[in-house]
This record gives sequence, structure tokens and C-alpha cells, in this order.
Amino acid sequence: MNDSLNLTALAASLETYARDNQEHIFQRALLPGVEAGIEGTGIVPISEYMTMMQATDEVVLTNLELDDVAQPGGNGTFDPSTNAVNFKPRIGKVRPAKVDMLFTQPKMIALYKSYMGQVRAKRIDPEEVPFEEYISARVVAKFQENIRVKTLFNGVYNKTGKSPLDIADGLKTQILAAIVAGDIPAANIIDTAVITSSNAVAETEKIISSIPDAEVYSGLICVCSRRYKENFEQNYRDKYGNLNYNNSQLKQVIPGTNIPFVVEPGLSGFNRPLFTKNGNFVYLYDDLSGADTLAVDYNKRTRDIAWVMDCQVGAGIAIAEQVWTSDGV
Repeated sequence: MNDSLNLTALAASLETYARDNQEHIFQRALLPGVEAGIEGTGIVPISEYMTMMQATDEVVLTNLELDDVAQPGGNGTFDPSTNAVNFKPRIGKVRPAKVDMLFTQPKMIALYKSYMGQVRAKRIDPEEVPFEEYISARVVAKFQENIRVKTLFNGVYNKTGKSPLDIADGLKTQILAAIVAGDIPAANIIDTAVITSSNAVAETEKIISSIPDAEVYSGLICVCSRRYKENFEQNYRDKYGNLNYNNSQLKQVIPGTNIPFVVEPGLSGFNRPLFTKNGNFVYLYDDLSGADTLAVDYNKRTRDIAWVMDCQVGAGIAIAEQVWTSDGV
């Protein structure tokens, strides 16, 4: 492979690569974390515990959930069950997101030299990972990281903003708003002490004991920060000497339950565990309306390459009444 870099040719090949592989690139970009997880840590692909839903604008998230419907029969009357359907429908919405990048000539040459160094060191096979794929993979990987760590949990929608936090309202933002609005019932917000490595077991058990049995045993998960999980594990070891699971087991559950820990990097610094049903959190994306576009072009006069990508993403909670957490003190 030649060490020299022809930017005009590179721009053309990048655009061809982007066009020919657009579906593959957007599958990775629009579904952040689907292929990402760290074995034995509680960090899993979001597809393992979130509902992945395509939406072109707005979509009703709430599934049909019923209260008691059975009653004595044989009396020749029609007596509709009171409050059989008692969950408020919630709306999920995708928001526009984009990647505008400019590769200047000096930066592109430096990147190419780095790539060639790894080729010579046999860390990269240029036949398997051409330079175009090397660049695309790095851009998409960073986009995925931005969406998962910043937008998906911590985002606060701001149309005029410039950061991943401005793209859409994240799950943490929506949960805190739902608590204030009463969409998440006050009974679901459990009064606890400040949760630390010296009391995490007792305080977590306090939350679990407040959740109805039918919910605890029907696919409940605990979405939390790494620090929360570590505090629980440290406290459990101090109290009982060992954990009921080890690093060779993929499913690390809260001892005494079948509730797995799901660690989210986006919840770093958030000391409240989020108990909910598997699939109740929703990741929204749009890959049908033509909103996902990708183009690459080279400006001969300024000798730079532009990467222009557009898509739509969002997050939502299907049933707010099926979220339980601590009061955050």
C-alpha cells in the first residue's frame, strides 16, 4: 500500500464506501450498544433490555396492560370491570441528530500515517479494513458513544444546542419529570437513606420489598450506575463474606431475587437505582422516512473532506407506573 495520500481519490472512495455501505453504517449508528457490552460487568447491549422501536415522528409507547378482569358469572348481566385499563398512554418522539465533520488536509494525512503504522505493525489488515472503513468505524463508534452515554439518559432537548445532550430528552430526564408530574406514582418512590457501600443492601431490599410480587417476578431489572452496583457488592461482601455470583456468570442478579443489574455508563453520578420491567424503556429511531442520509465530499480549494450525516433518534418510557426508585436523598 502506498504511503502517499491522494485526498481527491480518498474523498471519492469514502463517498462510494459510504453510499454502498450506508445501510450497515446506519444500523450501527442508529442502534447504539446493540453490539456493545462488556462481559461480566453488567453493561449489556441496550437491545437486551430496551424495546427497539422504529418511528417516523411520534408513536404511542404504552402496551395494553390490564388490572383485574375476572368476576363471578352466571347472573345474566353485563358488569364492566372498573378501572380494568388504568395506564396512561405515553408518546415517544424521535428528534433529528447529525454528524458534521471536517477533515482538514493535515489531520487527514496524520490519520493516514497512523493507519499505515498499524498496517506495518500488522495490527490492521488493509484487505479486511480499508482506510475508508477505518475512518467510518471511528466516526460511527464515537456517535454511538455520544448517543448512549449522553443523549439516551442525560439529554435535555434543545433545538438550538450543539452537543449530544441537546438532541432529545433522555430517560433520566423523563423519569425525573414523570416523578414531579405524578405519572410515576408517589408510592413508587421509596424513602431511603443516602445509599453507600455500608448500607446499599438494606436500602435496595427496602425498595424491592415495596414492589408488588407480581412485578418482582415478571422480568424486573435494576438499571443503575457502576458505582451503585459496586456499593451493593461491597456491602454484601462485608455482610455475608461472598457474592452469589462471580465474573464467569453473565447474569449478575441481586441475591435472593432474579433481578439482574443492568449497568448504564450514562447513569454515572446518579445514585438512584431504576427498577422497571425488561422492555419498558424504549429506544426510538427512524430508518424509513429518508431522514437517515450520509454524504462525503472533497473541497479542492480548501483541501478538506466533509462528512455529513443525518438521522433521528429518541427515547421513551412505555409505562411510567412500572418504574420504581429511591427518593434520591
